[in-house]
Amino acid sequence: MDVRIPKMGMSTVEVDISEVYVRNGQQVAIGDPLVRVEAEKASFDLEAESVGIVRDLAVAEGDVRNVGDVICRLEEMT
Repeated sequence: MDVRIPKMGMSTVEVDISEVYVRNGQQVAIGDPLVRVEAEKASFDLEAESVGIVRDLAVAEGDVRNVGDVICRLEEMT
């Protein structure tokens, strides 16, 4: 499951990654924060939507990314 930067408003096209809370191989639960994203008018933690293991972490603190970009992949656990 790809975790993507969500749309944050009509005019927001890119966000800053201000904090990364996870690392590759880390297990997460629903609601665990993955990264903090900041835009012009908002800042929030992007949370895991399923239980899984973080794979292919594609961001680092200080990165600027576009809305829709993949942050990481979650290998879902059953």
